[in-house]
Amino acid sequence: PLPWKDILAIVTLMAAEVQIVLYEDDSVEVQYVDGSRLQLSPCGSEFLFEKAPPISAHPLQQPERIRQRTHFVISTYREQLQRALDFRNSFATCPFLSESIIPSERKKRIFTDISEVRWPGLDTDDGMICMQSGTVKISSLDGHAYLCLPKSQHEFTVHFLCKVSQKPDSSIVLSEKNNKAKKDKLVEKAGKIYTYGSLSGQRLKNKENELYYQITKSKEPLEESCVNGTEGREVLSSPGTKDTCVYTWVKQCWSVASCPEEWEYPLSLALRFRNKISNMSGTDADITQKRILTSDVSEERGKEVSVLPRALLLSCPVPHLHRWDFCDSLSQRQFGEEEYSYPELVKVVWYKGITYRVFE
Repeated sequence: PLPWKDILAIVTLMAAEVQIVLYEDDSVEVQYVDGSRLQLSPCGSEFLFEKAPPISAHPLQQPERIRQRTHFVISTYREQLQRALDFRNSFATCPFLSESIIPSERKKRIFTDISEVRWPGLDTDDGMICMQSGTVKISSLDGHAYLCLPKSQHEFTVHFLCKVSQKPDSSIVLSEKNNKAKKDKLVEKAGKIYTYGSLSGQRLKNKENELYYQITKSKEPLEESCVNGTEGREVLSSPGTKDTCVYTWVKQCWSVASCPEEWEYPLSLALRFRNKISNMSGTDADITQKRILTSDVSEERGKEVSVLPRALLLSCPVPHLHRWDFCDSLSQRQFGEEEYSYPELVKVVWYKGITYRVFE
């Protein structure tokens, strides 16, 4: 029998990734050293694992496939799925964060809801540091997010606290529909009130006050609620409850040339701080970054608050639309084919330790 160290090395080799592809629809495809493959749905809620065919398998024998919900993944595929999700969340707009597969050391229980962060103003250098490697770090005033801009200034990373993915609650959706229908009726009623020209001014004013009270009363339960992990859905929570929300740190990597709107302001702070350091040290900053900096400082003034991305739901409402077909780019490369056929537009490719980002 093999020593335990050799067995561990073989298991690690079998689990090692050779290529990871993130498509424009945020689906992920992973190919491993042993020939097995994993595909993650665009929403991250489902995955398909295709086992490598045995050496003695017939050429026409179909490989064994296992399809599971991400939230209920078994231990056999947990680590591989976790790495695939980390890769997806690093480049996707909205992360998928299943509490069941997030390590306990990465979970944080917080009493308050974190949906946005406030950054330092343009006229101060608070929360800005330049590390020994030359990376500029910008921290939010509340400590719930920070942005790192390397010395090369081509890409940047942002880290922020995000609530884990939540279960869709049908009762909440129904309650919101009822509230919306009630508000629509009240607004329609308001329109009718304004058309009654025969009403006296005092009577019209009383009607408006009554209507305003009804609308405000119908909004109160929603305004006092704790925002859930998906946009437009809210969970009622009284101020006296001791319920905590589970959060985890999410890392996203973006190109400076195509920065998402929510990170434009902290990026402009980092570029401005980098330019200031370069001027103090006597070195010239990159001309392109200077041009970006001068245009952003004027446009981003007054945008100190960033709305944080929210995690997707644990379950997908349209699982029948998930695509489960693999791309054989590695086999195409082995046979010397110059053009590879991909089922979707490619956004990011990781191949043997090197990451390639595809721009339009």
